[in-house]
Amino acid sequence: MNNVPLSLVPITEADLATLFAFESDPIASQMADFPARDKADFYLHWQQKVIGVPDAIAQGIWLQGKLIGSMLSWYDSNDSLIENGRLIGYWIDREYWGRGIATQALELFLPLLPKEPLFAYVAAHNIGSLRVIKQHGFMPVALTADQTIDLPEGLGLYKKAD
Repeated sequence: MNNVPLSLVPITEADLATLFAFESDPIASQMADFPARDKADFYLHWQQKVIGVPDAIAQGIWLQGKLIGSMLSWYDSNDSLIENGRLIGYWIDREYWGRGIATQALELFLPLLPKEPLFAYVAAHNIGSLRVIKQHGFMPVALTADQTIDLPEGLGLYKKAD
């Protein structure tokens, strides 16, 4: 793990170009099992559904004065699998994978969130992210076959234990 402490700072419009570059990395996109958006869609999403939403929590992960990732939490009223809860997600610049950045950042992020059920979707092949969320008390949610119909194959839902 990197010995230099991370800091979390609210994401602003000025950070979006850097975050777009992270999401545009095809290897990172494949690992997250999340297709990259084109630039216009990316900016629109962040402006209208993240930065522009009062109850969304978006923090940039900073290391030695450099933005290296993001931590997010939001409500999704359209997701029936996470009723009465919030989703969390993060994205780390691939250059910083395997250094304990996500683990340290999630440790800093969780205390910022309201005390309510927390959920995360993680691709089964993303061993690093599975390890991170399990270290922080997230457990697999048992879903019925009907509940998984709309989920991409290999995507699992995890809930933070109380």
